[in-house]
Amino acid sequence: MKKSVNLWLRLLVCCIFFLFLSCFSSQRVLARSYQPVISGSIESGDRLYTDPGDDGEEPVDYYSYDRMWLRYRQQLAVGEYYYLKFQHQQRIYEHSDSYDNLTRELEGNYTFYLSEKLRNRIVLLLRDKDYLQADYDYKSYQTYRIQYTLQYDLSDQHDWEVVMQRQQNKYDPILNRDYFLDRLGLNWTWDISDNLRIQSRFQVDRQLNEKGSDSTDKYGRRLTFNFRYRI
Repeated sequence: MKKSVNLWLRLLVCCIFFLFLSCFSSQRVLARSYQPVISGSIESGDRLYTDPGDDGEEPVDYYSYDRMWLRYRQQLAVGEYYYLKFQHQQRIYEHSDSYDNLTRELEGNYTFYLSEKLRNRIVLLLRDKDYLQADYDYKSYQTYRIQYTLQYDLSDQHDWEVVMQRQQNKYDPILNRDYFLDRLGLNWTWDISDNLRIQSRFQVDRQLNEKGSDSTDKYGRRLTFNFRYRI
């Protein structure tokens, strides 16, 4: 019960934050006559697992799922906007009921310019994943994430982007499995010509566990190069 109360308090704070942004920018919105947009999706499906060559009469396992999301988006100016998105997903297994779970997620995004060439983005995410069988409730967790992105348009050829993120995963306090995940990324896009674009990304990660946890702290680095050439 306490876990659910804490989650919904954080959801409320997130909603208030973006409502404040809406009020703060209302004059700009009215001046440019941007209309808010509400979008969403509802999806249901299933999957059947069988042994090779089996006609499905004796399935290995089967699950069904339902997924829905709803998003409210408000354009503020060219390249500036905010949105609130709520997502609900449930998955139920026939045999592997230890995987039965319900996930609820709220995401908020606020993107705006600091100057003509400098734009930043703030993304808040709250996720609650519950495993529905009582024997496996210990696997349930909550995720709290904040991500800040700074984009710099250096020239017509070069764009830079810095991404900083902190995430916390919280489990049942008895398990001592809580951890923080920190991420720092640097992206560079180079348009060499109209036909050739090169993109690179350098990223470092750090996962820090609670003191006394059975899990090990983790550190990682990643370097990626991509290219696109029009023949």
